[in-house]
Amino acid sequence: MHPQLALALEPVLRDLRATGGPLPRVVPSDWPGDGGVAGAMLWHSDGSGSGISVVLDRPAAEQVAHVTDVVHDWVVEELWGTAPTNWPPCPGHPESHPLEVRRSGDAVEWVCPADGTAVRRVGDLG
Repeated sequence: MHPQLALALEPVLRDLRATGGPLPRVVPSDWPGDGGVAGAMLWHSDGSGSGISVVLDRPAAEQVAHVTDVVHDWVVEELWGTAPTNWPPCPGHPESHPLEVRRSGDAVEWVCPADGTAVRRVGDLG
């Protein structure tokens, strides 16, 4: 896997491991077909997959925010029908919605979508 994609993925994968969330099988792929983009596939337990990529000349925080959004969508799909899909649960509203990703400068944070409260940086849920 391209090192920039691996670095961008690590924070959200760390959050999944820390919270007991499902972990995708990540397989490097050249599906983007563009030398300026690094890609991989996130495989679901049912055999379906989702593509993930980073544009190599973009800032690291932008890469982390983008892949965290994609992995978050992957988690919701993976949990659908088997467990609550509100990962990671919002501590202020744990029964109603998950946290969302927000980038603010170099910081990428999990925030409450209802009131915008920053809860933790992506990678620090444990």
